[in-house]
Amino acid sequence: MQPILERLSAKIRQADIDQSSGSLRIEDMFAPDFVPHISAGDDVYRFIGHSDAMFPYGERLTEQINQWQKPEDRLLSSNMRHTHHKTQITAHDIPNILDEFGASVKVLSLDCFDTLLWRKTATPKDVFAVLADNPVGRRFGITPHQRISAAARAYRAKPLENGSREIDIGDIYRIFTSLSCEERELLAEAEIRTEMNVCFAFSPYVELIRLAHTRGIKIIVVSDTYLREGELRRLLARHLPADAMQAISKIYCSVDYGTSKSHALFHIVIKECGIPASQLLHIGDNDVSDAQAPRKLGVRALHFLQFDREVADFLRLQHAASSLIVLEQSAPEAIVLPCYSPFRPIFSVANLQPYAPETVIGYMSFGPLLYAYARFLMDEVETLQQQGKRVGVFFLLRGAYLLSAACEAYAGKPVGTLVRIRNFVAVAASFKTRADVDYYISGIKPETHDLHATAKQLLLPPEVTELLIRIAHQSDDPRTAFHQLLHDDDVLELIFKNSSALRVRLLRYMSKELELKQGDTIILADTGYIGNTQIYLARTFKDELKVDILGRYVVGSDEPYRSANSKALITSPWWHCRLFEQCCTLKEGTLVDYDLYGEPVLGDIILGDKQYEKIANVQAECLRFISDATTFFTESSVTHEYSILQRAAHAALFRQIYMPIEAELEYFKDFEDDNFMEPDRKKTIYHLESAGKNARCLASPSRLGAYETRSLGLDFTFSGLVQRRFQLDLGSEDMNVRFSPLKISIGSIHESKVFLLRAHHLHDGYFSMMLPYISGTSVKMLLGEHYEWLQIEDIQLLNSARSVCGNVSSSLDLKEINREGEIYQCLSRASVATIRPVDLQQFNAPHYYNMIFRPLVSRTSEPPRSRGDSQ
Repeated sequence: MQPILERLSAKIRQADIDQSSGSLRIEDMFAPDFVPHISAGDDVYRFIGHSDAMFPYGERLTEQINQWQKPEDRLLSSNMRHTHHKTQITAHDIPNILDEFGASVKVLSLDCFDTLLWRKTATPKDVFAVLADNPVGRRFGITPHQRISAAARAYRAKPLENGSREIDIGDIYRIFTSLSCEERELLAEAEIRTEMNVCFAFSPYVELIRLAHTRGIKIIVVSDTYLREGELRRLLARHLPADAMQAISKIYCSVDYGTSKSHALFHIVIKECGIPASQLLHIGDNDVSDAQAPRKLGVRALHFLQFDREVADFLRLQHAASSLIVLEQSAPEAIVLPCYSPFRPIFSVANLQPYAPETVIGYMSFGPLLYAYARFLMDEVETLQQQGKRVGVFFLLRGAYLLSAACEAYAGKPVGTLVRIRNFVAVAASFKTRADVDYYISGIKPETHDLHATAKQLLLPPEVTELLIRIAHQSDDPRTAFHQLLHDDDVLELIFKNSSALRVRLLRYMSKELELKQGDTIILADTGYIGNTQIYLARTFKDELKVDILGRYVVGSDEPYRSANSKALITSPWWHCRLFEQCCTLKEGTLVDYDLYGEPVLGDIILGDKQYEKIANVQAECLRFISDATTFFTESSVTHEYSILQRAAHAALFRQIYMPIEAELEYFKDFEDDNFMEPDRKKTIYHLESAGKNARCLASPSRLGAYETRSLGLDFTFSGLVQRRFQLDLGSEDMNVRFSPLKISIGSIHESKVFLLRAHHLHDGYFSMMLPYISGTSVKMLLGEHYEWLQIEDIQLLNSARSVCGNVSSSLDLKEINREGEIYQCLSRASVATIRPVDLQQFNAPHYYNMIFRPLVSRTSEPPRSRGDSQ
């Protein structure tokens, strides 16, 4: 024992000596440019694998350092051997960066991941989700969590094994002890091939390599990675053009040298290059390992910023949306799916300033969506043509105007024809038999059923409509009675006559505009959703036209009655795309009919010029994005699988609908919808002002619109999505266990009963309580028992269907209560508010009072009196 103690004591004394003479002193830790050392093996930094990529925890540290220092405050270290001022660059700076340094640069050093090579995935860890879906990954049941956990443990194990702080891919898969050596080797190779499939070369740096090579500058790649040089060389050779790959003279991988960029790798690089450190220019995306660490050695190091802060925040939300689109899809066995972000390089090289709302909406959201749709539609056309079919594409105005422009921008030539056919005329022209009428009526959902709209769709004259509705309302079930009246022979005859006349006019228009021939295949392109226009045209003109009518939509329904000949870029159980739909429209009146010669008859333009001006700005940004993306991918020789574009498009639309940023909420706040079927044609799409009030009246946010819930907070949005997706049967008692007490008395002067009820919390401190209505009796609320001050927002009378029958909050009888608007002051414990009896004898179903209130000051319990207190 004694020898061990003496040996350890000697080590402690020596460590004290080393610490006192070491380069890092206590006062150094408080220097402005001090950055804590992050070794290559630290779990926090190398949690996933590539330390020069974005990691769950490492990125937070880098972000924190960035927050500590503003860009203009990040000065070069005092031991730098040059006075050049630039410390950060963006994609726009890359073409001219060598000119700024002149002839002093002899070696150009580039970081690999997220600098020279980018990934199509949203984050590096999404690569492991792609790996999990690989046949090899599926065979062994590998999950992203397992792969990340294995890397973390390997980093912890390596220093204990041999003192090294660098691991290779074999070390990671050795953690999978349940697998054989051969199986681990298969997985390691599958991961490398997965990286090959998801990576691509960032073209600005490819051009920089070419430029440096022509100037005689030596080019190297320096990477913190668990891939060996041969493995990384395979990856680079897969994606770099041959001349750029040949120009790279050396590849430095941290695992080959047992040290990282932030530790000693740049010492080795400088020594092997045989030049002064000041003649080495290094560029990389990690501020610590690619910039701050090499600068301390005298290297001219530049921190590459892929995006500005606004774009980075946008992409962060986009990534979240990518994970959440499973809420609109059939649930797979595992919902950990890879999140793709194929358009990140476009955002990096694009000019996105000024950072305007139309840029976020058009360039960054709807632009990627429309790019993917254009690819989808063009692929569909090519497939049909390869089958020997004569294909015509027809974009349905008004909503498909932007789709046509997007496809033209993508293809570089006109695609298809703009035609004026809309759902209303397709349905109205379809009534030949009673079965056709019944087919239409069966498709009307009860919550959207309107007798006037139904009659209008059936082309019934207004005077006939009013008589039918008056007769129907004499019944206890007006809707059923109305449908029965439609079956009367004279009513059906009138419907068939008007429908036939419209059918003739529509057929004249189609024959002239569509130029159809027997056997043709026509594609109706539109924003979505059910595809009723396609369905009804096919039902109506199948025999007359003898053509195949297909529908190709941006968003399609998953309803069982959708057409078998329809496809969509995105399939969703809900349609929440009215803002997107409005942004796709052409400024013209709604199609209302055709004249005798088949010429379209348009109604007045009823939406305001301000809205159309905003729409035009969004459309211009959409088309700018498609042009930029097409150019970039063509010049970079980068192609994307359709499935990647489809998922990215779905995520873009999902984010815009459910997770809009403040600028988008403001931009769209006055947008209106033109609904031809409703009496009030114009309808504001969403009301942020009423969202809070509505939330106080609903136990669940699932009944609120997507934009409305966003204004209240993402917790409301996510709650509503989950409830709707899984059809959860949840009541107010399930949503929140927070409640507020209220004592009530029900009865007459001679007899009454007292109940202690619990009101359930809704939002912003408001509570809701349902009180029974009994004909001829009053309801006394003993407010003073529990409250000194409270706010009563509303007391409504509801029927059994929760429809509002009246408001009684203004007709309360108050006792010992002072009232000022919605604020009630209870002067004592005996304060009572009485709801007067309401005569509802004409109704047979039960009714209820719904009280919405907010406690402001609760009444404290009186202290118990002692026996000696006076009475």
